[in-house]
Amino acid sequence: MAPLHFLLVTFPAQGHVNPSLRFARRLIKTTGARVTFATCLSVFHRSMISTQSDLNNLSFLTFSDGFDDGGVSTAEDRENRSVNLKINGDKTLSDFIEANRDGDSPVTCLVYTILLNWAPKVARRFQLPSALLWIQPALVFDIYYDHFNGKNSGFELRNLPSLANRDLPSFLTPTDTNMYKNVNAAFQELMEFLKEESNPKILVNTFDSLEPEALTAIPNIGMVAVGPLLPPDIFTGSESVKELSSYKLWLDSKTESSVIYVSFGTMVELSKKQIEELARALIEWKRPFLWVITDKSNREAKTEGEDETEIEKIAEFRHELEDVGMIVSWCSQVEVLRHRAVGCFVTHCGWNSTLESLVLGVPVVAFPMWSDQPTNAKLLEDSWKTGVRVRENEEGLVERGEIRRCLEAVMGEKAEELRENAEKWKRLAVEAGREGGSSDKNMEAFVDEICGDSVQ
Repeated sequence: MAPLHFLLVTFPAQGHVNPSLRFARRLIKTTGARVTFATCLSVFHRSMISTQSDLNNLSFLTFSDGFDDGGVSTAEDRENRSVNLKINGDKTLSDFIEANRDGDSPVTCLVYTILLNWAPKVARRFQLPSALLWIQPALVFDIYYDHFNGKNSGFELRNLPSLANRDLPSFLTPTDTNMYKNVNAAFQELMEFLKEESNPKILVNTFDSLEPEALTAIPNIGMVAVGPLLPPDIFTGSESVKELSSYKLWLDSKTESSVIYVSFGTMVELSKKQIEELARALIEWKRPFLWVITDKSNREAKTEGEDETEIEKIAEFRHELEDVGMIVSWCSQVEVLRHRAVGCFVTHCGWNSTLESLVLGVPVVAFPMWSDQPTNAKLLEDSWKTGVRVRENEEGLVERGEIRRCLEAVMGEKAEELRENAEKWKRLAVEAGREGGSSDKNMEAFVDEICGDSVQ
């Protein structure tokens, strides 16, 4: 019998590529399957993911989205990329499946991430099983599925208070002014496609004990927890970065749990007003902080009406900021969150960052911006109780006083409670994510099911 061969295709964004690549590696190590990882040349070049091909059963397949050197910034660019993704991706995957059909390793199953609705249609055309790799929490899937199947996303789970508008994924709220206007339609198409499937398979980047209700909330939808899809060394305690970086030396000089780590990811840029409020809050509180401000000159989610980069926006405060803390353009987030000096994490609540905070037991100031982040913030504050969420004013701005309130709660009055809760989730996350844990067992069961489907 030919070995199982999974064709895994991912949307060209780092937040999709990283968990997908970790899923591929875990799938290979757990089941011995072969994985062909398909993505766009733009991400392949930028991420240098080919250097991670240290597993014999992992290979790569690339296609063009029309922006091989990056530079997607306008609505027209995004529309063109979407068209190219569909046309070039469909052809590349189809040609690959056809070329391997009669060989030693035909494709057994196609796995795809969100925003690639054409991919499962390729699998259907070749009569192959497909599975959605959902890179957000199970609750967010439930909300989308509920919403686009004629309900109102009034999801109520036993351990979570009712969801308000501010807790929903931003693409579902009427006040969302994000430039990604087609994303709502893409999610609707995806949920309608899954409803048509007789046995839809959803692989979720979460773990059983984190979202037990959400994973079983929708009848006839089998969700399988295969996460947390994070770097393997995060579960063992070993450090992936060995060199003595400047920020590591700086952290070493600080006392335990005294440092505020601030990072908003690589996608969304803060407005100039928001940068000023955050900067003033950090300066006035006088606690040491490490603030990551990346170069988002080729950013897609550019702040509307503003051309300055975030580095340029802090120019007038930079001297005052550096009197108190440290500003860097990059750091190993896992290394920082693991450091004894870090007392809290001011985060945009991207799902990868959320999982890292849970696995490493770090309390958070939840500062969501868009997409699934408001729901993630709700979970962190009200379900998992490892953080405090900021509240915006009527203009959508989080003022410096509100930022101070949250920092004081997380680093002061609620610190012990939040840290105890964080330690509990750390233990459960490590149990699920380590070799032979519940997520490995779930993945083995999924593969066994695929084997059965492929034989029939």
